[in-house]
Amino acid sequence: MNATKIATKKSTKTAAKTAAKTPAKPAAKKGTRTAAKAPAKAPAKKSAKTTPKAAAKTAARPAAKTATRRARSAKRRVMVTGATGFVGAHSVKALLDAGHEVKLLVRSKEKAQEVLGALGIKKLPPIVIGDMTDERAVLEALDGCDAALHCAAFVSTQAKDAERMRKDNPQGTRCVVGNAVRLGLDPVIYVSSIAALMKPGLPVLHPDLPVADSTTAYGQSKAEAERYVRSLQDQEKPVVITYPSSVVGPAAGSVRGEAASGIAMQVRAGSLPTREAAWSVIDARDLGALHAAAMVSGRGPRRYMCGGHYLDMDALAALYGSLLDKPFEVKNMPGWALRAMGWVVDKAPNLKPPEADLSYESMVFFTQSPPTDDSRVVHELGIRWRAAEESLRDAILALVEAGQLEPGQVGRLAKL
Repeated sequence: MNATKIATKKSTKTAAKTAAKTPAKPAAKKGTRTAAKAPAKAPAKKSAKTTPKAAAKTAARPAAKTATRRARSAKRRVMVTGATGFVGAHSVKALLDAGHEVKLLVRSKEKAQEVLGALGIKKLPPIVIGDMTDERAVLEALDGCDAALHCAAFVSTQAKDAERMRKDNPQGTRCVVGNAVRLGLDPVIYVSSIAALMKPGLPVLHPDLPVADSTTAYGQSKAEAERYVRSLQDQEKPVVITYPSSVVGPAAGSVRGEAASGIAMQVRAGSLPTREAAWSVIDARDLGALHAAAMVSGRGPRRYMCGGHYLDMDALAALYGSLLDKPFEVKNMPGWALRAMGWVVDKAPNLKPPEADLSYESMVFFTQSPPTDDSRVVHELGIRWRAAEESLRDAILALVEAGQLEPGQVGRLAKL
């Protein structure tokens, strides 16, 4: 089944209603990557990049409220993996706010209580203790549920963990998504990544691109899992795939997301290394709201690109400068030099700076990533991203609270 068939078959009724009731929208404002239409193929032009002024005006309606309003009409009992992680925790919060019930597969009850409690979830949902690769635990967690959200993944930058990543992520996906489909759950949402589709030279990232090759263990594991999930979509199974970019926003207890360390490094430095780069960011609350809004049965296989805001380095520096109320420099190191540094670190991992996400592949992403086409999120789910300034502010405040940034490093945010 090709990508056009997926997109066309799943949205015929929605498109008809939209055409009858909704006037044509103007072109997207500078600052968002959503387009006026949802193409099955990559459009010829890139989406507009975000400026600070545009970013602050992006959220025409709060994503969480939209998800709540749409999802309440069809409550589900959702089995969620990865609920103690950044994306999973915010998704559990969004699902509960939308009126769904949840059942969690977690490895630690204590961490689930800490992480979810910090988001205001006072009563811990039903849990099953186990790992995504443990079929007994997975089947127990799926029992009594009618939908599933698979957020869990094993992530590590340590060379010693490479083989475990290559094994566990595909195996866990087969165990969770495969069993959920076999048992008739609808929908079964799999959280992928823009990394699964990214190739240098693409004008835009859209959800129907072919799976990309990767040179890293994590990327290879996600690519293998992605091919398996897409094979289920080819069989018309009700599998939904989401493709988030760098997820930022407020902490969930001790969990701040993988992008937080990069924000901390940039704020400490007071500068960005190059103008030949861009960063795609999505708020964890918006991604959770997307998962809640997509939790509707009977719509078949679907794919949603959720890159959020595409910030070039001048726009990102301006946002930091506005938030911190101090100058933020953009240096002129060429992109090829950063990629070369990443290549060297890959060959000699002992040269990697502490906390730095420095590898050849990460520098390719940083210096060569295109904008994303998130238009299906807008047209099918009615969600618009909140302002990038709000997401970065909340991420920085969480880093201060955790002691990863000093009050003196965050300017006027220290007074909040």
